[in-house]
Amino acid sequence: PGKQALGRVLVDWPTEYRCHSPSHVRGQRVQDARLSLSECHRAAVVSAACCALFLLLLLTGVLCHRFHGLWYMKMMWAWLQAKRKPRKAPRRDICYDAFVSYSEQDSYWVENLMVQELEHFNPPFKLCLHTPDFIPGK
Repeated sequence: PGKQALGRVLVDWPTEYRCHSPSHVRGQRVQDARLSLSECHRAAVVSAACCALFLLLLLTGVLCHRFHGLWYMKMMWAWLQAKRKPRKAPRRDICYDAFVSYSEQDSYWVENLMVQELEHFNPPFKLCLHTPDFIPGK
């Protein structure tokens, strides 16, 4: 029924109608042209590809946010930079021999025994501790 109705509207349909595009079927009769689904519906194919790409980017963004991907990428970049070109700090920039990280539960032992022993060693160690050496806000 659809072809008959089209034949009443378009005179000599489909025998006298010729294709204009795509270029590989230009000049052929419409009834003889064989086009693939993607050629007939190019806008739908492009739209589907764009939607799939958008969803893939959205999924990647959500997964990166969920699993801290940006942090891992920054750390990987820092690691690669460190491996590629190690920086040698000038001797004057080094203020301490070691940074001591400890729990408040261990503070008595660290501050009264370990620090005293290491700072009075021969040669003495210059230790960085969070309590006396860190300025709040810096």
